[in-house]
Amino acid sequence: MSPHPDSSLRSNRFTQSGFTLVEVLVALALLTIALVPIFTLSTNALRLSARISNLFISTNLAQEGIEVVRAIRDADWFQELPFGTSLALCATGCTVQYDSSGPLAGVSVTTPLKLDPATGLYQYTTGTATIFQRASTVTSISAVHLKVVSEVTWTEQGTERTTTLEYHLFDWFP
Repeated sequence: MSPHPDSSLRSNRFTQSGFTLVEVLVALALLTIALVPIFTLSTNALRLSARISNLFISTNLAQEGIEVVRAIRDADWFQELPFGTSLALCATGCTVQYDSSGPLAGVSVTTPLKLDPATGLYQYTTGTATIFQRASTVTSISAVHLKVVSEVTWTEQGTERTTTLEYHLFDWFP
């Protein structure tokens, strides 16, 4: 009896179709080699984005610290107080926030700033604690010259980071 004409086709179809285990392993290895750099690049991009965001926030917080100290100096002038009167407590470092009329009493320079989600403002009274701490230091250079240093610190991925800004204030009418 002769074999059925389709039997050879059937046999080839079952033995020839699909991939071997070696082909699958090679394909997976190539796919892994191609995807690892993409995931590494994505992770590094996210890390860099977070670092840039923190640096941007810290720079603005440091600038705000200087602006508040300037406003306190200006308020002294309007009240006809001697130059630097309200800033004397800042010689060793003090805390200020956007609405301060003087250094904040009872708030340590190591106290984290809080972000109020309702207003979007950083402060010490309400909101969620952030990673940022701010200290403003005022050093008397002379009777008519004050040096203001605003320093914002935070910890990012186990590393302490710092943004420091310096500004000089002068007595308008010595």
